[in-house]
Amino acid sequence: MPGLFERDEFDAFTAVDVETPNRYSRSICSIGIVRVDGEGEPVRLHYLVNPCDDFDAANIAIQGIRPEDVEGEPGLNALWPAIEPYFTDCLLIAHNALFDLPVIRKALLREDLYAENWRYICTLEQSRKHIPKSAFGSHRLNDLCAGLDIPL
Repeated sequence: MPGLFERDEFDAFTAVDVETPNRYSRSICSIGIVRVDGEGEPVRLHYLVNPCDDFDAANIAIQGIRPEDVEGEPGLNALWPAIEPYFTDCLLIAHNALFDLPVIRKALLREDLYAENWRYICTLEQSRKHIPKSAFGSHRLNDLCAGLDIPL
């Protein structure tokens, strides 16, 4: 995306995706993180998170995570100190950032944790802007990756 950010403004970026246990968008039950910088291989992390919240059948049907799957997992308050560095001093990237990032922020606020103002790019928004829906059938991440021959 030439011109959106200065070339050397960010030395790293973090791609992030969350899953929610219910329709309230205030808690997470899973978080995936991929950190890319100029040094070495990308860091890939995935955590199941105990949301300390109810699960809806509709959300379980979408992402397959059930209450018993997260029963012994840490809550976001315990996990955040380990993952917060992946959210600072970098550009965040998410497919549907207008969902993922507010969910993370609300989940942090529920735990009385601070979240800085993040700089981000939404790949869903950018794909809608630059790729006709007819090119790959939809702007879902799996369809875009398949159409662009990018391993998901």
